[in-house]
Amino acid sequence: MYKVEIKFDSSKLTQSDMDRICEQTDQIFEKEDLNCADRQPGRRVYLDRGRKQDYGRFWAAIFALKSAAGISMHLQECFWYNGSEKENLITEFMRN
Repeated sequence: MYKVEIKFDSSKLTQSDMDRICEQTDQIFEKEDLNCADRQPGRRVYLDRGRKQDYGRFWAAIFALKSAAGISMHLQECFWYNGSEKENLITEFMRN
């Protein structure tokens, strides 16, 4: 199963800003037809749909997330799960 877990740094955001960033993040993943399995304030979990092309869809969303400076700069946690493998996207991808 593919999965991305995202948590935003709420200490530097107003509630309105947090809502906007979460909505924009949802739109990025929805554009790639991926499921948001958990919507909590400042936290999102996106899951695959069990399709062969979901791997590429996740990476398209991850690249879009990285390119969205108004979103990526507020990431506190961002983990990519590729089956049993877990990768910290902030230290290994987003901020490089």
